[in-house]
Amino acid sequence: MSSPESFKQAWIEEYKRKGIPSSFRKDPTKTVVEFISWWKRKNYPLRGIAADIGCGLGRNSFYLASLGFDVYGLDLLEENVRHVNEVALDKKLPVHAFAHDVSTDWPMDSHAFDVVIDVFCYKHILTKEKQALYRQQLWKALKPQGIYFISLASENDGFYGPCLNDAIDRKTKQIVDPYSKIPSFLYSLNDLKNEFSDCLEPLELDEQRSKSPMYEKEYSRAVINGIFIKR
Repeated sequence: MSSPESFKQAWIEEYKRKGIPSSFRKDPTKTVVEFISWWKRKNYPLRGIAADIGCGLGRNSFYLASLGFDVYGLDLLEENVRHVNEVALDKKLPVHAFAHDVSTDWPMDSHAFDVVIDVFCYKHILTKEKQALYRQQLWKALKPQGIYFISLASENDGFYGPCLNDAIDRKTKQIVDPYSKIPSFLYSLNDLKNEFSDCLEPLELDEQRSKSPMYEKEYSRAVINGIFIKR
């Protein structure tokens, strides 16, 4: 991607194509549902202020709001944000979405959030330097003892993994989606743990296997999930 404008346009086309699950599914992501099961097992209250980073069309934001959270969503695309706010108003859900590039300073108060979730957004931030800024903003946004949940593609993923053969950078595992041409980073469990060690403490890390569609074909998927706490 040569510019922020071309990166944004690639995402506009991706949502029009409806090739990735977040562009057409309305049910919450399975990993987010499982994260909430973990949350309940820890006896955390189903209330508070949550942020959904890279909220897309809002399926996870709506889910969190239906449970009792006040949710603030950030997404790169104005079209997605408009959709989220319209649905939230229609369903009377406490969801407030804003168009924003999360690789820049976040438009949020310090120590504002009880929980922050990120499903396949962080991996698409274009450089390691911008990812470092994201982590700084994340630490700033979370309350003390705040919880962060992240889900992203594993290097063992059946769709993205083979792209490592033609990686932009093998050391950082930056690859390009062969359909959308959107770059992203792949991870191992250790990669994720080490990357966030500068700001958060890991509570649980796992790699999940499943099957899901990508561009009208079913693939074996491998997803890395992490739950972290701000100490």
